[in-house]
Amino acid sequence: MKVLGISLEGSTAIFSGLEKKDSKIIEISDKFRKVELKDHLDSQEVQALVALIHSFLDSKKFDQIAIIKRGTKGTFAASPISFKIEGLIQTYKGKDIEFIAPPMLRAFYKKNENSFTPKYAYQKAANDLAFYVLER
Repeated sequence: MKVLGISLEGSTAIFSGLEKKDSKIIEISDKFRKVELKDHLDSQEVQALVALIHSFLDSKKFDQIAIIKRGTKGTFAASPISFKIEGLIQTYKGKDIEFIAPPMLRAFYKKNENSFTPKYAYQKAANDLAFYVLER
């Protein structure tokens, strides 16, 4: 089973792909680890970002894709640009995108340990999400 975890932070989408084969988890290595939408008002840049993300998803053929839910209101509300990136990812027709709330992840990790460490520290949240989806 191949799973992609996505964490959205500001104008950046961070990806972590994991695959479980014979109860062993391996990273789906790719240079595609994070993308940034620098100018959300530039239609060419937005279209290029969509094409890049969808091309990556097409090439890897993930069984499941999940995004960490973010707050929409209050002091801890996420960046509006992150919601734009989320919408662009959701337009992918190959798979439905699942949203996982942070409290579900915290509850899971109180009882379980992530035995897989991502290559880069900035991928931790996306990696924890992918591991959760594989192991739940």
